[in-house]
Amino acid sequence: MSNIAPPTKRLKTDSSSPSFSVAQKPSPSFVVHARNLSEYTTESDLRETLDRFGIIERIILMPRKRQALIQFEEITSSINLVNESARNPITIAGSTCFFNYSLNQKLVNKYETSENNGEEACQGIVLCYTVQNALYPITVDVINTISSAFGQIYRIVITKKNGVQALVEFASRDSAEKAKEELDNADIYSGCCTLKIDFSKINTLKVSRNDQDQWDYTRDFDSQKTPLLQTPKDNRSSYNSRQPNQSHAKSYQTNRSNGQGDRNGYQSAKKDNLPSLMNNSRHNSDNQLILMINNLCTSKFNCDRLFNLLCLYGNVERIKFLITKEGSAMAMMNASDSILNFLQYINNVYIFGRKIHIHVSNQNELKPAIKPGELPDGTPSYKDFSNCRNNRYSTNETASKNKPVAPANVLHWFNAPPGFTEQDVAQLFLNAGAKAPTKVKVFQKKSEKSTTGLAEWNNIADCTEALILTNHTDIDHPSSKYPYTFKLCYSATPILDSTNGNNQSYNNLNTSNNSD
Repeated sequence: MSNIAPPTKRLKTDSSSPSFSVAQKPSPSFVVHARNLSEYTTESDLRETLDRFGIIERIILMPRKRQALIQFEEITSSINLVNESARNPITIAGSTCFFNYSLNQKLVNKYETSENNGEEACQGIVLCYTVQNALYPITVDVINTISSAFGQIYRIVITKKNGVQALVEFASRDSAEKAKEELDNADIYSGCCTLKIDFSKINTLKVSRNDQDQWDYTRDFDSQKTPLLQTPKDNRSSYNSRQPNQSHAKSYQTNRSNGQGDRNGYQSAKKDNLPSLMNNSRHNSDNQLILMINNLCTSKFNCDRLFNLLCLYGNVERIKFLITKEGSAMAMMNASDSILNFLQYINNVYIFGRKIHIHVSNQNELKPAIKPGELPDGTPSYKDFSNCRNNRYSTNETASKNKPVAPANVLHWFNAPPGFTEQDVAQLFLNAGAKAPTKVKVFQKKSEKSTTGLAEWNNIADCTEALILTNHTDIDHPSSKYPYTFKLCYSATPILDSTNGNNQSYNNLNTSNNSD
């Protein structure tokens, strides 16, 4: 359901008609219509790029249409944006966007009350929550937890047709107004699931059953069911073992008995003190093992290269690229504890010129592909990594040596053959198609069996691409009948300039590699 009344459709005219130029050039407006946005453009992306033109009052995203409506505080801001975009194309989240004036002078919400009509039914006691950038599942339990601190809730209904929206029916208008004031523009979880709240025209919500998408706190649907047969007098035998999970039932009773949860869990604070309404670990359940990764560069990525990045933050079971959805892949992890690592460290990171997006999938399992498709580089679109020796969290010992680190411009390299020099390291990256590091350092030998050190780039993007292309490269060496597997991970420690000659610069190598 859309909160914004659709604009009046333009009359289609012949190009020879005198009014054709007028139809194509609407008059200046406070509202600018943005087109050709990336499917994954967020409100923060728009604000970050367009704030230089003036104060933005409101943004309405239409991700499926790849469009947005931006309302500025002053009309001169809209004029400057439209004129600037006509001279110099504006790129947002990797997509070149087009801007023109909207036919609407202001964004009017059809659910908001008009001050002049005085109709009580327009304001009502039902709020419409629009959840933007919903990286976590939104259920009635989540909505009830963040809303019940403001007053009693009668009903909640969640819809997912046009994004994620929730209708919340409060017992009083005061409670609804307070909830709107406190929760609007707040994040349910840190950095995601942002709430946009408006009043709804609906007075009473209709709920047909109590489940994760709808709940009526004034009725007990289970107790009102009429049984088909009378309860038998004998014992229930083995059916006792199939009763619902008791701990799950208790959680529903405490939070849903009367629509009022534990008010101590949420303090009625202002938005400045409200970075997130809930703890991210709440939805870190055992059945959430599948990641959906979007906006990947298909000409650069394959299953092995995606594994090279993901293995830094958790054990990977399977990876599957979606042939029907270009630039998208699914990854199945072997433990739910690692899911938050991916959302925290590599979501919204720019790789090969694209901003990748990661969210938790609703699927419980990624099934093996019997006949996988073929990626642009000729490799299969599916691969099983469950028995891969390069997974780094298989035992407690290996996990203790591989703590997650945020992407940086320095890589720690290890398990190189003995005697591996700075020049060898730089050439290895070049051979893999990556840029050569600007600095390389070899650690003093602690063992004759292998060589370790650091490599540094000018920026995080070049460093990350080098990791993806070069991680787990096999290197043959006469000291062993088996190849050495060259391994990489991020390092938070930069290479300090020294005078002892044990670190070298390789800027010239990058220059010579530009012809590739």
